[in-house]
Amino acid sequence: MQEKLSNVERKILKILQEDGRASYSRMGKMLKMTHVGVRKHILSLINRGIMRVSAGLSPKAMNLRHAIILIETIDDKSASRIIERFRDCPRLVFLSRLIGGNNIIAITVAEDMNVLESITSTCILRTAEGIRRSEVIVGSSIIYPEYLPIRIVAERSSPPCGVDCCSCNRLKNDICLGCPASSCYKGFL
Repeated sequence: MQEKLSNVERKILKILQEDGRASYSRMGKMLKMTHVGVRKHILSLINRGIMRVSAGLSPKAMNLRHAIILIETIDDKSASRIIERFRDCPRLVFLSRLIGGNNIIAITVAEDMNVLESITSTCILRTAEGIRRSEVIVGSSIIYPEYLPIRIVAERSSPPCGVDCCSCNRLKNDICLGCPASSCYKGFL
């Protein structure tokens, strides 16, 4: 069953979407309620799984490129396996099942066109086992949303998908920067 948002909850969410750092006190003044009341509403939204407080990053400010990858798998088992393998990929900002001919959509970010070419042609999603066909659409500039859930990897070891970036010729020849989760990553993410 879908949860209905109260008028106060919608107003709080709107304020936070405009300024994620708005204080409880400031929101309370705007909504003519106490900061304690605002806090209770926010905690309720978080506890119900409706919202989460996180840092969104601007692909425009970081000069990142993006691509949409549409995938048709040979069967549902392959789709599930691909989703499980790539769900923690630091380059993915969106991953979803689709209804229709294509059954997976992924939106990925990269530091430059060479890296984007690497991740859309030689590694990750398009080369995974179980893919019948795929299509890549390279974006020019993101208009909305301005901030995306781009994952930052604090401690680098190995890519969650299992690819070995360190032995890749594109990385060795400085064409690709590697995966941000890899110990041999050469980029700024």
